[in-house]
Amino acid sequence: MNKKRILIPSVRDIRYLDKALQSPQNEILLSTIVHIGNLIELTNVCHKAHKKVIVNHELIGGLSNDVVAFEMLKKMYKIDTVIGTNPYFVSRAKAVGLKTILKIPLIDSLSLELAIKSIESAKPDSIELRPAICACDFLDKFRRIFPGKIFACGFVNNVEMVKKLYYQGFDRIMTSTQELWNINCLRV
Repeated sequence: MNKKRILIPSVRDIRYLDKALQSPQNEILLSTIVHIGNLIELTNVCHKAHKKVIVNHELIGGLSNDVVAFEMLKKMYKIDTVIGTNPYFVSRAKAVGLKTILKIPLIDSLSLELAIKSIESAKPDSIELRPAICACDFLDKFRRIFPGKIFACGFVNNVEMVKKLYYQGFDRIMTSTQELWNINCLRV
């Protein structure tokens, strides 16, 4: 299988946005650095650098979780993708035309059962399995029930883990580990 390997920078500190913008990737997760006062500017900066913007609506300071909020993210803030843990809110974001990623924490067997139900109700475009080390054990199970892209995230902090995740078959990897943002994913 010859898939395009994509590693998405997750920016948790505004000081490192420039470094993420210089990465070869075409997507950036603006993690804990956004609020309603800076989101338009940050999105514009990313779009000018030809990067698609992913935000976690649950972490945007000053933003509520109603339908209007998701319409604002799409129309006013020009966000490309919304990521979140709540299947209802992920489905609301999808309903207004945003791309969506449902975050799935792999904690125990109950979380696994709830994740399957959440996927069925939210119908996200993609899912994110976390932490990455657990995601490896459950990728095949999720591939059988979910046709979209599957991301790995959480404690991805070295090249060996990136290699393992790519060889395992994940479509995307998200990491806040800056040293990994510029690695040549084709050679990993």
